[in-house]
Amino acid sequence: MKAGETVIYDNWMSYIKDEVKITELVIPGAHNAGSYGMKKLAECQKDNIFTQFKYGIRQFCLRLSEAKDGTIFLAHGITKGDLFENALKDIKRILDEYPTEILLLDIREYQPQKFGPITLKYKADKDKVNALLDRYLNTKENAYCDFENISEVTVGDIRKSGKRFILINEAQSYEFSKNCKQILPWDKKINGMKAENFRIHATDFFDTCHTDGLYWFQTQQTPNLGTEIGVTVPKELDESLRPYFCEIIEKIAETESYLKQSNIIAGDFMTEDYMKSELILNLNILKNNVKEDLTDEYREGLKWN
Repeated sequence: MKAGETVIYDNWMSYIKDEVKITELVIPGAHNAGSYGMKKLAECQKDNIFTQFKYGIRQFCLRLSEAKDGTIFLAHGITKGDLFENALKDIKRILDEYPTEILLLDIREYQPQKFGPITLKYKADKDKVNALLDRYLNTKENAYCDFENISEVTVGDIRKSGKRFILINEAQSYEFSKNCKQILPWDKKINGMKAENFRIHATDFFDTCHTDGLYWFQTQQTPNLGTEIGVTVPKELDESLRPYFCEIIEKIAETESYLKQSNIIAGDFMTEDYMKSELILNLNILKNNVKEDLTDEYREGLKWN
């Protein structure tokens, strides 16, 4: 950013109309948001949750596991990351300092992983997680859960309630958490393509996967055995894909059905610069989600170079 510029990455939601549904809003997300500081093979984000927020991220997927001493930590498979408590401290800071912003917190145990005949399962004591959520985020006061169908919830509904976030958990494991209808399309072949092929086929999911809930579109490649990219580190994949990221978002912008479905758009290394967030957030203008009298200010506030 240039010194003295007015930027809106820390308050961009204040520019959004009340009547916009959460499922229609275009929201930058951080894939494996809690993987910062992990070993290179597992690290998908460079910076902590607060910094991710400052780059425009409003949807955070936090995966949990429990150490032998009972400590709850952020996990990416078998890789141990930061204490869950530290991530919650960052979120509390966001709630305290940025009252206009609404967060989607997708929090759960890391899903079981199959390696041939072996299945690894990850556990995080629900009572301990609940206690931490209550201690730092005051879920009773801040979690918006007075709804049945996420597709009916508007930005204005949450604003009027005075709540600050939706705590998403399929099993509703935690107090005030919600099982929100959502999809996260993924295919080993497509997400395992080399960058020059992935840029073409990533948006194919919009042709085959549909929902009236949260649409969680992933813009990162996934290293796996038996794919074009094989097994490598996420950072190298991100470096190869970044030159093509604009093409992926442009294809969404230019295709009416893709733009209509665009909602949560997540990626790796979202704090490398503001490029990804700028491109994603500008889709809100095309979807007529931004207050008319603030559209120019919104557009200018997203420019970073």
